[in-house]
Amino acid sequence: MVVRNIIERVALAWLEREAARWLARLHADDCDERERVRFRQWLRVDPKHATVFEELTAVWELVGARVPVHAPRPMQVTRRRLLLGGGATLTAVAGGFFAQSAGAEVYRTDVGELRSLVLADRSKVLLDADSELRVRNRDTGCEATLERGRAHFDLQARTTGSLVVRAGNCHLSIERGTFEIETGEGSAARILMLSGAGAVRQSESQIKTLATGHLFDETSTSVAPMPATEVERLTAWQDGRAIFNNDSLAAAVQIMNRYDRQRLTLEDAGTVDLRISGTFRVGDNAAFAEALKAMLPLEVEASDEILHLTPRGSAS
Repeated sequence: MVVRNIIERVALAWLEREAARWLARLHADDCDERERVRFRQWLRVDPKHATVFEELTAVWELVGARVPVHAPRPMQVTRRRLLLGGGATLTAVAGGFFAQSAGAEVYRTDVGELRSLVLADRSKVLLDADSELRVRNRDTGCEATLERGRAHFDLQARTTGSLVVRAGNCHLSIERGTFEIETGEGSAARILMLSGAGAVRQSESQIKTLATGHLFDETSTSVAPMPATEVERLTAWQDGRAIFNNDSLAAAVQIMNRYDRQRLTLEDAGTVDLRISGTFRVGDNAAFAEALKAMLPLEVEASDEILHLTPRGSAS
């Protein structure tokens, strides 16, 4: 039941982003009658579309939100972002791309930026902050390579062919479903299957089936079921949250620095292995540093765009 609720929240988040994209387009100077017809068709597809759009419009009008039409990367305003404040910036992209390299479409996100994509086969992708995704369109389907960072894939509306997603030294083949994939530059990959099933293979090793609610970890080459609490922790970034469960402070700082240009740094080797648990809003490292100060034997010293975390009682 909890996993189903998480999937429903993810679906609602996608719908809110679609509504935000339509709201931005309808306010753009170059919006024509053809797009307005498409918008009315979108409204008729599902009653939820009209409900979410009306809610978003009400908030938009309340705060006087505007989209810079001629900006190279227009900001989309979502209901969640307006109500919660802070968090990551969401940019919506449909059919466009950030750059091209050797025939591949290259999508990158900056620190604190989330990007919503629609691929040529109608697969939907939410790209996390500080991430890079390369996409090639083939006659047999799309191929995507996550160079670094994290991405959420929703394949429910995709058309034909197969989707192959690569990260680290493994790749996933899938036709329908939703999943998340994560990797660092030169590091192992993790794939969490939220719905559906796919075939995952690491280098030349045996193909393994990745079913709903299971996580593939390239480090151990294992496929294991995830409890609902762990699924929520791994997908919390989509709601602008970070959930830690006895994580090292070094790992927590690395995650929080994805979302704020005011960087956190650990100034002493003795602080690296301190452990932290709790739920925190991303995009506000100053508030996170104050929470750490209250929870752990730490002091916080700010200089320029850096928040130095030092052991309490150490010399300044």
